[in-house]
Amino acid sequence: MSLNNSIKQNDIDEDPTFSPEGDYIVRATAKKGMIRAFACRTTNLCREAVRIHGLSPVAAAALGRLMSGVLMLGQDLKNDNDTITAIVRGDGALGGMTVVGTAQAGVRGYCHNPVVETTYHKPGKLDVGQAVGGGTLTVIKDMGLKEPYMGKVELVSGEIAEDLTYYLAVSEQVPSAVALGVSMSSEGITHSGGMIIQLMPDAPNDLIDWLEQRLGGFPEISYLMEEGFNPHQILDLLFGDPDIVYHQTTPCSYSCPCSRERMERNLMTLGTEDLRHLAADPSGIELECHFCDRRYNFSQNEIEEMLVGLQE
Repeated sequence: MSLNNSIKQNDIDEDPTFSPEGDYIVRATAKKGMIRAFACRTTNLCREAVRIHGLSPVAAAALGRLMSGVLMLGQDLKNDNDTITAIVRGDGALGGMTVVGTAQAGVRGYCHNPVVETTYHKPGKLDVGQAVGGGTLTVIKDMGLKEPYMGKVELVSGEIAEDLTYYLAVSEQVPSAVALGVSMSSEGITHSGGMIIQLMPDAPNDLIDWLEQRLGGFPEISYLMEEGFNPHQILDLLFGDPDIVYHQTTPCSYSCPCSRERMERNLMTLGTEDLRHLAADPSGIELECHFCDRRYNFSQNEIEEMLVGLQE
């Protein structure tokens, strides 16, 4: 569902088709259009990632933060088939992460090492930066053009929010503030979400100073969600702007488009020589999707048929 008209918080509450308890992203503008903002709740989809991949707590926190960030960045995608991919390569225990977001607010992702030792900055605060380590963040936007857009930066801290902030400033030249949070208990993820705040190019200096002060003393996203704030209310609290405009509210979910047909097309791209090698194995081949852990079996006869198709 997508609400394309400008809406207020009470309009959301009164919409019978909208579930305020589910995962969603809201896009808004404030301060007479000088600031644009995104906020999201991603609790359920992060729980789904934990279920699929069996993530340890620090891996769940790292992947949850990156998925939330990619979902909000993906709100700038225009066409149904557009995608945004964020690739983290680090020398920490996680090894790296890959997350793909779609224009329809679907997201999928995985960690190279889903189970790593849990360490803390301080009691109750997972040390995601140590698990990620030093390395790079690469963002690829495939928008149906001849070449996808790609930006690559060094990781600032490995804590994900600071790294995305740095990426936006360096690669896209957009002054931004990114806040991401994943709260956990002994039973798993309790809350997950984030926000991205961006200044428009003609924002005056006094507004920039005001926003820096507001953000400097603003509570952590995970704390606000624990206190019951939804994404709309988080933006209301930050801006205190009675004229804030909510432009679009979109449900988001963990979604993987893999299928047997897609896996078959991937096999076909290997070429004749590689397929001939696979066809020599009487047991066939099993392919596994990194994002959803589904497995697809192709028999020797099926691979031989693909080989014939390539040779025709």
